[in-house]
Amino acid sequence: MRLKWSGDDALVWLSGGTLAVIFLLVAGLVLIIAVHGLGFFWPQDLTRYVLRDGRIILGQEMYHETVRGVDRTGGTTFGYRIRVKTGNQALYPNGHTWFEEGQVVARDAPRRAVVVERTAGGDVFGFLESFVDDGRIVAEGHEAVWSAYRERFPELERLRRQQALSIELSAADGRRYAVPLSDVLRLYGPNAMSAWDRIRHYMAGAWTYLWASPRDGNSRGGVYPAIFGTAVMVVIMAVVVMPFGVLAAFYLREYGRPGPLLGVVRVAVNSLAGVPSIVFGVFGLGFFVYFLGGTLDRVFYQEALPEPTFGRGGILWCALTLALLTLPVVIVAVEEGLAAVPVALREASHAVGATRFETLWRVVLPVVLPSILTGLILSVARAAGTVAPLMIIGVVAFAPELPVDGVWPFVHLEREFMHLGYHIFDTGFRPAGGEAALPMAYTTTLLLLVTVAVLNAAAIGLRTRLRRRYSLSAAQA
Repeated sequence: MRLKWSGDDALVWLSGGTLAVIFLLVAGLVLIIAVHGLGFFWPQDLTRYVLRDGRIILGQEMYHETVRGVDRTGGTTFGYRIRVKTGNQALYPNGHTWFEEGQVVARDAPRRAVVVERTAGGDVFGFLESFVDDGRIVAEGHEAVWSAYRERFPELERLRRQQALSIELSAADGRRYAVPLSDVLRLYGPNAMSAWDRIRHYMAGAWTYLWASPRDGNSRGGVYPAIFGTAVMVVIMAVVVMPFGVLAAFYLREYGRPGPLLGVVRVAVNSLAGVPSIVFGVFGLGFFVYFLGGTLDRVFYQEALPEPTFGRGGILWCALTLALLTLPVVIVAVEEGLAAVPVALREASHAVGATRFETLWRVVLPVVLPSILTGLILSVARAAGTVAPLMIIGVVAFAPELPVDGVWPFVHLEREFMHLGYHIFDTGFRPAGGEAALPMAYTTTLLLLVTVAVLNAAAIGLRTRLRRRYSLSAAQA
């Protein structure tokens, strides 16, 4: 039997193939981000390299890079170049080094090598030599220093204020380096860790990442202020955009009469959806910050001038700007839901004596709730990932104060704040951060993807449940 091939079959296969390719590309991108992001907290072993030129380097191998060269006969040769994180920026200013694979004479993983995590300046790699108290050596040697550190660890927070306490280490080449105890966050030996120790270290690092503040130029520490700032901004944006979006959709679908006014409104909505996000940022800066904020300062905060209170970037103006940005998303989603409501449902409500408002409130609105929820989650997802307008209106790389705290009036809408999207930009693309901040950028990107995915999954589940509920109610009626 010979199968006939039609043009429709070709389109189906072409669409399916395109979808499969897109899915593979997206899955590959997410996999790359997940591998780099999830591996950020795992304690990596320290390797000691002995090179042909006599250098001895202790560090963590970052990755290999293929190097193309030319031999004496003019042929092409290939080799490998290793990038090693050396830490110890006082001894190695760049914090990392490159060398050819062929230069390595010997390598090993010494069990006594330790990592000292500092509050600033990056990690320190080396071997424990002595524990110093006010210039006096109170412990000497690896085991003795470990014991002294563990004895002092329960009162470490108090001892941080004592600058006289320090730990002295030696680098792989023998050079000594002292780290004040006030700068030490954690001390551990990755090469001597058991599997359970590594898991505990990983979980502690993940917990710190979620609930601590950033440090060391955002390349270390946590992202709790960015998570909190993003959540507060999204909540304010949702509270503002949902009423206006739903009312606008009901007007366009239920009350608006075909004519010039309705046409102008639809053109405005469609035009708003096509405006680049950076334009919203410029508008928000001019209208919300300079006009509205400046007016509030002149009327209510004149005693604080010329220092502005609301006449500068803040979380309120960012939320209002993103409300304008996501307004078309809500309007379109709700309007599509209204269009899907059967006319017979409205007519049945009118037939039993319900008014137009009662029909919309008691019959149409419950059926449209899944579409309203869809519009809300789509707007939240877009707001969580939008960065360009926020860079102009109030987001910063580091905000020492949260927009919500225990100080009256508890909610400070005029404050600048941190945002997950801007944190990714700041750690991954700013020249000052260098490649030391790239692992943090991958981890924050993964966190943002997971957040958006969870929100969308919750919306899909709730929407399906609501549709099933109201479709079952309609069938029983």
